[in-house]
Amino acid sequence: MIADARSFTAGQVSRAEILAAIDGFREEYKAEQIAEALDEIQDYNADILHVAGDLHIEGDLDLGTEGALLLIVDGNLRVDGAYTDQDDPETYLLVTGDMHARDVVTAGWLEVHGDLHVGRLIGDYNDCSAYIGGDVLADLFYGEEHFFTIEGELDAEVVIGRPRLMIDDEPDGIDLDDPRLLEHFDRALLRTVEDTADDGTPIIEVDGLENFREVKRLVMEGAPLKTPPILPSTSRS
Repeated sequence: MIADARSFTAGQVSRAEILAAIDGFREEYKAEQIAEALDEIQDYNADILHVAGDLHIEGDLDLGTEGALLLIVDGNLRVDGAYTDQDDPETYLLVTGDMHARDVVTAGWLEVHGDLHVGRLIGDYNDCSAYIGGDVLADLFYGEEHFFTIEGELDAEVVIGRPRLMIDDEPDGIDLDDPRLLEHFDRALLRTVEDTADDGTPIIEVDGLENFREVKRLVMEGAPLKTPPILPSTSRS
């Protein structure tokens, strides 16, 4: 269990406290869904966890592995590794402050009221969605089919594709058929076709990601999506 988290099923946090906390959801339907689940939580085979204050996870945080239907952090959340959630069964994260993570792969319901600072932000499928009340600062953002609402600004070094995004300032992304994807992904992760130009020059055409499951695995493990080139040895015999 997450250190400093109080468990609803163990009677460490009351129904009234949970109801007061989820009243803070910016998207009200989430509070309605959790309120209904309180009466049937045993059938979910999951728990509702509440942290009163900041939370620091030294490794990875996976809500499915933690058995958490909902994790509430009344403060800031820092995850030194990867944060992951799931949509089957659905999981919820509510952070009232800022969230920092090495990487995020989100398929469930993610709601952060402050800023989100992350290395790589990956959306996964479209049953659930993410809501960020502040800014998003990321090295790479690939929303896939997941829906994101960002109330602040998106400051991403690289945006892949055309994300399903509600934001005031739409970002410029690298299309999934753009050869520039080869600058950010190993060729084995992409669907590519070798061709030649009219003058006989060999070219590589890109037609999207070939193995999204592998992309997620690499991100969750903290591995690069683009393997650095092996430089020739400069040692002298």
